[in-house]
This record gives sequence, C-alpha cells and structure tokens, in this order.
Amino acid sequence: MHWIDWSILFAFAVFITLIAYRTKKYAKSVADFLAASRCGGRYILAMADGMAGFGAISIVAMFQAYYEAGFTVFWWQAALLPVALLVAMIGWVIYRFRQTRALTLAQFFGVRYSKGFRVFAGFMAFLSGIINFGIFPSVGSRFFIYVCGLPQTLPILGMDVSTYGLVMAVLVLLSVSFTFLGGQIAVMVTDFIQAAFCNVAFLVVLAVLYVKFNWAEIASTLSDTPAGESMINPFRIGNLENYNTFYWLIAMFGMFFNSYAWQGTQAYNCSAKNAHEAKMSKVMGFYRWLTPMLFVMMLPVCAYTLMHHVNFTQEAQVVNETLSTISSEQIRSQMTVPLALRQILPVGVLGAFCAVMFAAFVSTHDTYLHSWGSIFIQDVVLPFRKKPLTPKQHIRYLRLAIVGVAIFIFFFSYYYSQKSDILMFFALSGTIFLGGSGAAIIGGLYWKRGTAGGAWAAMITGSTMAVLGFVVDQGWPEIANYIQQTWPGIWSAASETFPSLNARKFLFTAQEMFFFAMVASSVNYILVSLLGKRAMFNLDRMLHRGRYAIKKDKNSTDEVVGKIGWKNVIGFDKHFTRGDKLTYVVSYVAMFLFLGGFIAMALWNWLFGIEDTSWLIFWRGFIVVMGVLMVALILWLTIGGFYDLRELFVLLRAVKRDDRDDGTVIGHHHLDEETGEAETAVSDSDSDSDS
Repeated sequence: MHWIDWSILFAFAVFITLIAYRTKKYAKSVADFLAASRCGGRYILAMADGMAGFGAISIVAMFQAYYEAGFTVFWWQAALLPVALLVAMIGWVIYRFRQTRALTLAQFFGVRYSKGFRVFAGFMAFLSGIINFGIFPSVGSRFFIYVCGLPQTLPILGMDVSTYGLVMAVLVLLSVSFTFLGGQIAVMVTDFIQAAFCNVAFLVVLAVLYVKFNWAEIASTLSDTPAGESMINPFRIGNLENYNTFYWLIAMFGMFFNSYAWQGTQAYNCSAKNAHEAKMSKVMGFYRWLTPMLFVMMLPVCAYTLMHHVNFTQEAQVVNETLSTISSEQIRSQMTVPLALRQILPVGVLGAFCAVMFAAFVSTHDTYLHSWGSIFIQDVVLPFRKKPLTPKQHIRYLRLAIVGVAIFIFFFSYYYSQKSDILMFFALSGTIFLGGSGAAIIGGLYWKRGTAGGAWAAMITGSTMAVLGFVVDQGWPEIANYIQQTWPGIWSAASETFPSLNARKFLFTAQEMFFFAMVASSVNYILVSLLGKRAMFNLDRMLHRGRYAIKKDKNSTDEVVGKIGWKNVIGFDKHFTRGDKLTYVVSYVAMFLFLGGFIAMALWNWLFGIEDTSWLIFWRGFIVVMGVLMVALILWLTIGGFYDLRELFVLLRAVKRDDRDDGTVIGHHHLDEETGEAETAVSDSDSDSDS
C-alpha cells in the first residue's frame, strides 16, 4: 500500500465517523433508535439497506463463487432477478409488515400469535443471527491484513500482538461507535453516504480492469476448464459441488418463502415513512442491487485470468507465494481474489478499493450489531419485564446488548475454524431461524386461519432440522468414521442405497437441508392450524385498515383485507403517483425481458445446444449493456438518495415522539395504540373480512 492508498482509506474513515457523530442529536426516543422514527424515504432506504447487505464478507463470498464458477454464477442469479423484482413490486410481505407498525419481526409475532411465541422466535432469530454474524469480522480483517500487506504480529510494549486480533478489534469498535451514536438514524445515514462513495469507486475500478485485461485473455482462460465445470456455459456445471443448478432453484423458492425473514437488516423494514414507501424502497432496492453487479462479477473473473493466463505469470507467482504461507485451505480460497487484485490495481485505485471494503465492513457490522442487539432486548428481555423502562433506560439496555453482540462476534471470529465456503456457512447458520420463520410470517400476514400452534410447529420443525443439519455437516467426517467403525453393516447398506454417500461430505449440502426445512415447516403450519381452534384472526385490525386505521400514521386507509382487484395483484394502490406508475411499467417490461430471455435461451440450449463461442459473445455484449445501465442507475439513485437525506432531517426535527412507541405489546395491539384512534377491545374472531 502506497501512502496515497493509506491516505484515501484514512480520510474516508474519518469522514464517515464525523457524519455518524452529527446524527447523535436526533436520537431522542426508542423509536428513533430502533427505526429512525419511521421517517425514511424510498431512495435512502434502498441505498442504505443495499449497502448494509453488501458487506465485506458478502463481497469475499461472491469472489469465492465467481472464482470457482465464473460467469455461470451470474446466469443463475439472473434467473432470480425476475423473482426478486416481482416480490418487490407486489409488496409481498414488506407492505403488510410495515402496516403492522411493528419495530421488530418478533413484535409482529407477539401481536399475531402470542407473547410466548414472540420470545421464542426472537431468541431463535437472535441465536441464528449471532452465529451467522460470528465469522464476519474474521473475513473482513483478514482481507485488510493480506491486501494491505500487514505483518502477522506487531511489537507493542515488548510483546508480539496478533495483527489479526488488533485489526478486528479496531474495525468492530468503529462499527459499535456508529451504532451507539445515533442508533438506526446514524446507521442509515452513514450507510447511504458509504453507498454513494462506493458507486463512484465501482466505476473507477471497472475502468482499470477494462484497460488491464482484453477480452481475448479472459475468454481463453475461462474456456479452459474440465468437462462439467464450465465457467461460461451455465448448463454445463453439473460437476460443480456447491453452486450447481439445484442450489439456484432452491434460492428461487426461498425468495418467496423467506421474503424479509432474515433480520440482519431488520430496522430497514420498519423505518419507511409508510407502507407505500416501504414497498417502493424494495423496488428501488432491486435497481440498487444491479449497481455493484459488474463489480463483484468482473473482479474475480479478472483475478482468475491473472492466476491462469500465461501473460500474467509473474503476477500470479507473487500471489501464489503469499498464498503458500496460509495454512488454512478455506482462508486461502477467501484471499485468492483480494491478493490477485493487489497485483492488478494501481496506486490510488487500490486505496479506493480498500475504502470500499472498509465501507462494506462497517455498514454491515453496524447494521447487524443494531439488529441483533435490538432483537435480544425487544423480544427476549423486555417481554418479561413488568415495570416499563424510561426511554433513557431503554436505549441504555439496547446499547449494552449491542456491546454484548460485538464482544461475542470478536471472540467467535478469533477462535472459530471455518471449514465450508462462506455461502455454505450462511445457509447452515441461517436455517436455524429461516427454516420455519417463513411459514409463520406468510401465514400470519395473509391467512386468518393461521394459529399460534401452527407457528410453533413450523418454527420447531424448521429449527430442529436446521440445527441437526448444521451439526452433521460440520462434524460429518468424525460422525462417518464413528458409524463405519461401530456399525459397518449400516454404513455398507447406506452406501449401496445412496452411492454419493462418502466419509468426506454429508449426503446433502447445506442448501438442500435448507429446502427440506422450509417444506416441512410449511406443511406443519397448515396442518396444525387447520386442526386447531376455528376462530378467525382479525387481520384488518392488525394491519390498521378500515375502521382500525390510526390517523397519526401515514398508512391510514379505508382499505380492508380481502378487497382484491387487478391493481392489487400487480401492486398498484391509491398512493401511486404518475412517477410510481412509470417506474412500475418499466419494471414489468424489464422483468418480462429478463424472464423471457432466460426461458428462451434455456429452451434453445435444451433443444439445439449453445456452443461456448456463442456464450462468450453473449457475455461480452451483456457486460457492455450492464455497464451503461450501471452508470444511469447510479445517477438516478444517488440524486434521489440525497433528496431523501435532506427530507429525513426535516422530518426528524418535526416528528412528534410518543414514548409508548417502544415495542410493547398489550394483548394483540401495540401499547401506543391505546389512544382511541384504534379499536383496542376487539376479539380475534369479530372481523368479517376475508384473508
């Protein structure tokens, strides 16, 4: 790292810290700390939420996937794009969830089902989340150590201190300070600013790659792969162990089943000004997702070219020398692309790239710290308290929980030995909660016959299957060896029945176990609900519709559950402006073009086959088109984001805060709704509306 690179990285870190400090004065209430008093606009939410999900660990994970499978990864991700866009445009889950006015997902469970289920679901979300979060600091810290060329130890006070632990501590401490200063307000504002910076840096880095590599080098390198492991033909990847066709089909199903179930960025789901803005933020979020797409695709592809093409033998040798000093196979896999990029990017650009990774690290860590700390206090601790907390006490509890989460992830990262790819670890740890939560969410929001018993059955089923799968996957070599020695007959019979069974890897991948958990939890939710009590839940009341509308909330509407027309089906409602309708028309055209193109090429390949040379032509044209689109999207979203940023501070200065809006649930409604503006004494079965 040149001093210019260090200067860029340091200046950006100081700038973001100052911005976080400026937001401190706005965090006056629990609702401010948890949801920015629900003042977020669509553009700032889309960019900040997208940045929070674009963590350093996610970048390294995608680097791993693209380095292993090349352009084929994006092909199957592209198959998910129409699904993701459709989910966003119809407001699936997010619209109704924002209408509940819940500050956390488990708070909604408390309203819809029971306090007991709220606590259980909150704890399972927290447990799954902190385990999933546990490896984040390690991956990001190792990135900076290897890319910045830092030594493994530093002499401090006569002792050799681990650079790994020191870097990790500094980065986590910075993330905690952001969350401490202004809660969700600080998190959202800094995440947006970091997103705006990263968008510019993406373009600069891609311009360098365009100059450094020519298409002939990339094409010849990616074409030279074994049969069944193509990096350019997505229909010839059957031999890939992890990122095969079935992996992406399960991901497509999960996008509907687990929409917004993962709570790592949960505050963004409740920070919108109203349900309409929440829905539009997810539509904008789809386009925000497209902006870093070429970045995460082209960097590992170019790194692969550098490591395997004869024109870059010297650079590859330097990378391999460093990789040879890393004993862990998994860490070598994670650091291959970053170390290759150190040979590719010139002075200044390398600093900008490190600043992007710093932003990606901090934006994800402060958001996740806020989420898991908030969930623990809101849904695990406070439901048991009989004496209400003052706002200052409540915020103090939230901050203490955030510190506790930070301490946990530091030590987990420091001592945990990772065996599987990052995306596989995500799938395993995520299913602890996601395996059964989707059924409880969808059933709770859309099905009036869903019961607390059904929700319990779904969560227990999904979580149990996930935990067992996690244990088996992590310890399979030892488990297999024990079975072989103790019950050789059983092992022999199982091997004959399942030829793919071996002592190295479990029969099913983490992604496949995730699918089984989702299906089983859904079946149990439906069966138990149908066999339980016959009372119908009042969805209108929970969603604040019709006579239950709350005037102080901008979601006030005379709509009731059950009124479905063609406008509702495609996502239109009375809140749509002319610009919203234009956005939707363009989005539906884009969705059908993506879907039609995917189906057409899949059919053509199935009927006639598509040669690798044709795929290379397709990928080259696609990169050019997406590069132009990327520039347009960056301009659109950034301008809209700064407009929303200004309006956010205007609203925060004017908003009337209610100290009772703290996540407390009384019966089947929130504490702050006991004002006469909403019905508070209605039984679960008094609604005549349909689901």
